[in-house]
Amino acid sequence: MHTTTNIKPIKATVPAVFIYVTDVKKSVDWYCELLGLPVPASVRNDLHIFDLSEQHCSNLFLRRREVVQPSLEPIFSLTAPNNEEAFQYLNGLGIEIAHRDEEDILFKDPNGNVLMACSI
Repeated sequence: MHTTTNIKPIKATVPAVFIYVTDVKKSVDWYCELLGLPVPASVRNDLHIFDLSEQHCSNLFLRRREVVQPSLEPIFSLTAPNNEEAFQYLNGLGIEIAHRDEEDILFKDPNGNVLMACSI
């Protein structure tokens, strides 16, 4: 039996998610707090990359822009097995909640970008 491998020039992986921010340092601090990551000793003004490859997920690129059009829908989802604990955690950080139901929580980063924490 002869099989033909259909190799595509585009791979089914997402190595990076870009988030556009107006203040990289402020956003790095915010995302470090949210994700429980250590704050780096130095941060560039134009770009910061969170290497999340060890967690088997996409890297987060914070890219500086003078003006940011915040997303109205979630840019990406984070895993939150316990919706109530995640909700209390976000509230404790003073993060603006845009929507909450039994499965997911939509919340905003410092630039108003909508992110999701999802229990499924």
